[in-house]
Amino acid sequence: MMALDEAPPVLAEAKSPEFLVQSMKELLGSITKTHLDPPLTVNDLDSELFDKIKPSGEVDDYYKSSLEAAHKAVLYDIAVKQEQNPEDDQIIVDFANLMDLALICTELDLVEGLPFNLLEELFDTQTIPASERLFNYLESRVERLTVGMEGGKGKALVLLRLCNELLRRLSKAEDTIFCGRILIFLSKSFPIAERSAVNLRGEFNTDNVTIFDDIPEENPEEQPAENVDSMEIDDDIKVVEPVVDSASSDDKTKPTVNGEKPVSIDKLYTMFWSMQHDFADPTRLFNPENFQRFKDALAATMQKFKEAEKQTRESTGDSAKAEPVPPSKNPSEDSKTTPVAGTKRKREDVETEGFNPKYLTSRELFELEIYDLTFRRNVLVQAMILLDFLLSLTPAAKEKWSDPKNTNRAVQYAFTLGPEDEAWVTKTKDHMSGYLQAEQKGKLFMRLIDTVLAREKNWIAWKTEGCHPFDIPAMKKEDVESAEVKAMNHCKAERPFPYTMGTPTLNRLWVDTGRQLHIDDLMDEDRRRVPTVESFSAGVDSDLEELKDAMFPADIDECHNNIQTKTWKALRLASGSRLHVFNRFDDRFDETRNDIKMLEEKTQEDLKPRVIATATTTTTPAA
Repeated sequence: MMALDEAPPVLAEAKSPEFLVQSMKELLGSITKTHLDPPLTVNDLDSELFDKIKPSGEVDDYYKSSLEAAHKAVLYDIAVKQEQNPEDDQIIVDFANLMDLALICTELDLVEGLPFNLLEELFDTQTIPASERLFNYLESRVERLTVGMEGGKGKALVLLRLCNELLRRLSKAEDTIFCGRILIFLSKSFPIAERSAVNLRGEFNTDNVTIFDDIPEENPEEQPAENVDSMEIDDDIKVVEPVVDSASSDDKTKPTVNGEKPVSIDKLYTMFWSMQHDFADPTRLFNPENFQRFKDALAATMQKFKEAEKQTRESTGDSAKAEPVPPSKNPSEDSKTTPVAGTKRKREDVETEGFNPKYLTSRELFELEIYDLTFRRNVLVQAMILLDFLLSLTPAAKEKWSDPKNTNRAVQYAFTLGPEDEAWVTKTKDHMSGYLQAEQKGKLFMRLIDTVLAREKNWIAWKTEGCHPFDIPAMKKEDVESAEVKAMNHCKAERPFPYTMGTPTLNRLWVDTGRQLHIDDLMDEDRRRVPTVESFSAGVDSDLEELKDAMFPADIDECHNNIQTKTWKALRLASGSRLHVFNRFDDRFDETRNDIKMLEEKTQEDLKPRVIATATTTTTPAA
């Protein structure tokens, strides 16, 4: 009998990494696919060769580690071939087949997280061009790779680490398209409410440092310096640090909003590019000195933009077709307008802490950039974004933070914008909006910017509320069945309406009349004949007789109601032609003499003189 600690020779050989490597190479060699798509499935594999890889018994830790080691060994062999022949497209297909095999093993629960581990190893060994070609595999298998993936753990962390490592290696200036593909892939892989991709703390990119030339301050006592060749290289470089020095005590060099003192182009150059750090870190404006400096710089920039727009219109005569044309320089002012030679910056110096694509900041190009419509729009949009941030710090806006659902305190700043600053921000933003709309296709451009800013406000509100999930839970089976029953009931034919006349009361009243329920009854001539006063007299007499015989209070009340109703109807009819006899009624009591009979008597008394006068007129002969 075999000892318990001894494994069968075949089973031990089947679990060894060397055996799995050999079996996997035979299996991959039997695949004749020459393109990435379609992906491999279990049915595409040779069943006999694949059975050599699968375990004969239960899957244990030793088998999982052996299978993972075998996959990595095959991966390294393919990587060596790829290094020897980097332009061979079939090697990329071999990589894809190996990844599909690992994906199949994961779907069969033979191993866990193997595809992402292999992908991480693979991309670490490949160049940027090869990684860009291999990334097609991730894009084509995104649905299978992300099955059952939960954010913040498991293979989601490996996928994030893989994509972030790729983004770190790429150049944002030269590999922009590849960076965009990676970001789009991440957006497809993770839900929109995934917190790992959200800047929950509202941290600003303070590493985005703007470098510009150091322009020496003008001294009126000194003679103008000689013109310097624009291609000369200086050694001084001015870098905007995250912390800006305090405002200068020399008020004479500070630009005024009302334009009382014009700002030189060299001074404007420094003020203009210094605003970029305010755009990168708006919290600097919480300092009153920095805020005032930003106001002055923005006012001077707007004034220069207006001047550039005006000169462009004058030079072309049509702003809609205008090309950026800088103004002609006055030879007498060469000493003031000649740009100071800037410093030529090396790319490796900029890339020490990351590279951010942006406009060139050379002093020699500054005037040309100002007369560029796209440049002016980009700067003003940056300013509008910053002004929107300041408007979110007003007392009225901060009252909304008291809502219990706003749980993210990291984006709720203690700084509050004052009433004067709020008025300035609102006025400046409206002024910028009007300026942008007046330019070429400005209304369409401004509508797009307003849409983006409105969505940004909603995004910020969502982060303030703690990034609640957008996913709507699926309906329960009982709710679906109940909805189906209600829908079927609404689709059933309704029973005929039981009330022909529209309401139960009208229908009962119509039936009580003893007539047929037909529209011809409504066309009877009697319905259009107006009754006379005398026609109510007989009814009143009949009701008086019944009143004499009535013994119960209900019968007595009914008789009184009938008498009063018929009397009121008769008097109402008589008011149209006999209203003058109403004041002749007397108060003499007589049981046989009701109001209708009294009306008839007074009518006869009123008509008697008229009859006599008419008879006398007709019998008297003419003279």
